[in-house]
Amino acid sequence: MLDAAHNGQVLSSIDTGDGVDDIDYSPAGHMLYVGAAKAAKLTIAKVDRKGKLSLEVEVPTHAGARNGVVASNGRIFLAHAGTELSDLIVVSPNQK
Repeated sequence: MLDAAHNGQVLSSIDTGDGVDDIDYSPAGHMLYVGAAKAAKLTIAKVDRKGKLSLEVEVPTHAGARNGVVASNGRIFLAHAGTELSDLIVVSPNQK
């Protein structure tokens, strides 16, 4: 996490693995969702009021799964282009 108001000072970091293209953030729960295509995992982290990240859970996905988007019901959707046909991986809140 970077503090944009203070010259980009690093507030916190968390290992998500290789292959991150994009992230999603849910302000309601202060949760960050990061799909790492090469690492084949989804990292879910809590962001506190000071910008500190803490790991909630790592969910195994598939190599190539990336660009996670969280829905209002808590499901996370990841694009997956690691096969001949592209598909969508869905992580339900109870899988966390």
